[in-house]
Order: sequence, then structure tokens, then C-alpha cells
Amino acid sequence: MAEKDAISTAIHEASVSAGYPVDDHFQRFISLEEADLRISPLYPDLHKPRSEHVLMIEAVLSSGTEDERKRLLLSAIVTRLQAAGTDPNDVMVFFGEIDRASSSFGGGRLALPVDVQPEM
Repeated sequence: MAEKDAISTAIHEASVSAGYPVDDHFQRFISLEEADLRISPLYPDLHKPRSEHVLMIEAVLSSGTEDERKRLLLSAIVTRLQAAGTDPNDVMVFFGEIDRASSSFGGGRLALPVDVQPEM
């Protein structure tokens, strides 16, 4: 549990540092057995192999999120996870974009736009 708490905190801090609201905090953890996940240890060009502690992070963003914002978020995630003890080689991040009108955070209401603060 402590390991997941550290990972959760690092990812959330990265999100906030990239300008997302502090209360925009929705995370899901899925743990797989070793036999249920097959990953190339060096793909695409890693200089040392991944360990058995690979994190595959799926970040769902609003459609149209600028590439620079994605780079900022990616950098913040890797930096904060490294500070929490995760090897950057073990961090894989996949951005998926979804139209806000295709989602709801609850209450039967469509999701409102996220007020992302500009980089400082």
C-alpha cells in the first residue's frame, strides 16, 4: 500500500505542477501478475533493461491538449516518480484524448472544461 501511495502522490503532484487543478485527482491501479504482462526490456532504445517494476500510466486528457503540455506533464511524472524511487526506464506513459462532451465526472452532467493554469 505504501508503494501505491508514493506513486499516487508523485503522479498527482506532477499533474498539479503541470497546471491541472489540485482537486482533479482520479486514479486507478491495476496490478498484473508477471505472466499477464509481456514487455520488451529495451524497446525502443533504452540503454539498460526495464526491471520487474514497470509502471504503465494511461493519462486521459481533453482532446486538443497541446503537445507542449503533454511534454511538461510527462517530464513532471518521470521526475517525481524518480524522486519516489522509480527508475525512469520503468515508466511508460500513454496519453489518450477524449472529448469533454463524451465524459461525465458524476451527477449525470457532462464534464466541464478543465481550467488548466498556464505554465509558470
